[in-house]
Amino acid sequence: MHVLCYDYFMSPTKIRYEIDPFNRLIIPGFRQIIDGEFKIDKNNALSYVLKAPRSSSTPQQLKLIGSWSLDKNHNLVLTLNKENNQLAGKKITLQGEVIRAKADKIEFLISSKDKNGQAHLYILGLSGTWQADKNNRLKFLVQRKNDTQDELTLSGTWEVDRRNQIVYTYTKTNLKRKVKVKQSLTFKGYWNITDKQRLTYVLNEETGSGFDFKVSFGEPLGRGLRYELGIGANPKKKKIMLFGAWKLNKKIGLVFEMPCEGNRINSISFGATCKLDKDKQLELNLKDSQKNDLGIKLKFSRAFLDNQGEAFIQTLKQGKEIVFSLGAGFRW
Repeated sequence: MHVLCYDYFMSPTKIRYEIDPFNRLIIPGFRQIIDGEFKIDKNNALSYVLKAPRSSSTPQQLKLIGSWSLDKNHNLVLTLNKENNQLAGKKITLQGEVIRAKADKIEFLISSKDKNGQAHLYILGLSGTWQADKNNRLKFLVQRKNDTQDELTLSGTWEVDRRNQIVYTYTKTNLKRKVKVKQSLTFKGYWNITDKQRLTYVLNEETGSGFDFKVSFGEPLGRGLRYELGIGANPKKKKIMLFGAWKLNKKIGLVFEMPCEGNRINSISFGATCKLDKDKQLELNLKDSQKNDLGIKLKFSRAFLDNQGEAFIQTLKQGKEIVFSLGAGFRW
């Protein structure tokens, strides 16, 4: 067993930390592997915990202080600062996989080996909030103790699945086997439409965790709403579909119902102006809660009303335009 020399770490010489391919810390200068594993505390600080310190004079753990990021292969990286006699700018790269995205957390699966060569896995999690950057990419803001934030940007692509969940996909190169593996993360939240050219995916409303995307006007289709947006620093245009069904509700008004995770239904209510066009179709121009135009126009046949409200039909027949506020419903 290799033993960590405490006096070495008390030396004025800057410590040049290194990690082997199995995510184990190496004693700088002596090229000795320390048996232990990494931990992240509630303040998102990294430490390396020794599994079997030799004596009370040997530190139980080593604290590594720096800023978090992701590399191009989606490995977790800590860039050390000058505290604790560290060599500033040195990068500690933890080889692993991004396996889970929670509303206020991102988790990585780390593989390692103990002193006997036995392989084992453990999970490291960082806490914070999710946001979309100016290029509609997904990013995680790691909350630090000093009220600063580190950004982990997911540089791959994302889609919307049939349950209206965001699914992020990336390709990871396995350096040991020299193969590429496709990985994916599913974000469990719900959509909201509050602006003409913005689309919001809410993960945690209380903490403000979620994505606010810049998009084109919503285009109603038979299956729901389609939007176009650009993703990435050199944006490529792509189209996403929010799947759902339109309904008229006497108490609520116009509602867009979308299936989401767990067989639940997420409903978005709209205000609208309503009239019959020249072809006797029901034409609605959608409004937000402030009665601003959302740029979304819907057309339905008279049958869509399902014979609801003769007074409402008669008003439309007279060529009058009916205005209803969000959540106020129709009066018939």
